[in-house]
Amino acid sequence: MIRFNPLDHPVCLTLPRRVAPSAWTEHVPFAMWLVDVLRPRVLVELGSLYGVSYCAFCQAVAQLGTETRCFAVDSWQGDAHSGLYDTSVLDDLRRHHDPLYGAFSRLVRSDFDAAAAHFADDSVDLLHIDGYHTYEAVRHDFETWLPRMTRRGVILFHDTNVRERDFGVWRFWDEVKARHPHFEEAYGHGLGLLATGADVPEGLRALLDAPADELARAREFFFQLGRRVEVAQELAQAGEQLAALREEMEAMAGREGRRMRRQGYRVARVWADEGAGEVARRAWRRLRRTLAPSAPVREAALAVAVPPGPGRGA
Repeated sequence: MIRFNPLDHPVCLTLPRRVAPSAWTEHVPFAMWLVDVLRPRVLVELGSLYGVSYCAFCQAVAQLGTETRCFAVDSWQGDAHSGLYDTSVLDDLRRHHDPLYGAFSRLVRSDFDAAAAHFADDSVDLLHIDGYHTYEAVRHDFETWLPRMTRRGVILFHDTNVRERDFGVWRFWDEVKARHPHFEEAYGHGLGLLATGADVPEGLRALLDAPADELARAREFFFQLGRRVEVAQELAQAGEQLAALREEMEAMAGREGRRMRRQGYRVARVWADEGAGEVARRAWRRLRRTLAPSAPVREAALAVAVPPGPGRGA
């Protein structure tokens, strides 16, 4: 038996190309590792939303060159847990997904039951269930799709560590894991891996059969890689926000500068027209000649507003 060593699969060190809001980000390295270990022929995800998990699977497939056909199944309308959203979510995902992964992957807009009818029994190697998260819904999805799983089949359950509102994945996970070899990442929202087939690939078997201390190290390894991904994305998003803020401030400064210049011209013109004296007229001519967008507006305004003379200060 081989020993578990995630560094035998360096794809797990790859940063994801898809950046979007997601509770799945910290599990991306594990997903990429799993694709390398399992080498699935058919991969199906039930519930994709912004596509962070699904695009991580696809990125690993493309990088490794596995002969995997991938299918993301979702209504892209939302539900009571994720909230409702419009077609812009799917449109944004297509812009990222189609050029990169369209040769082997499809985004299937459908409910899960209708999609199941298009997959033969014993055809799916890797199934990711991340749809509606009540106990009844996740149990239904599992029972509906279980006949489609191959003898090498692996099912992933997201949100095994969410115990609020009517989330019930954790309850079903506690029941089903007693009947199959399994592995769980309890950090974050939780991710459970269930080996439903009898022919577990050797690399995955090395993880499932590892002693407790090795399993603890494996969880810590994937947790730290996941945090690295999250921090990298947070830094990238912060950089984008700073760039947008800089552009906004420069635009505001430009608008304010133009407003102040117009005001300065009006003040100097009025003084010159009202015969405020040669000093005002010289200031007006100088202002028109020298005032540029980069000049300090306040100093220019003072130059015309405060000529020397009685009652105007020293």
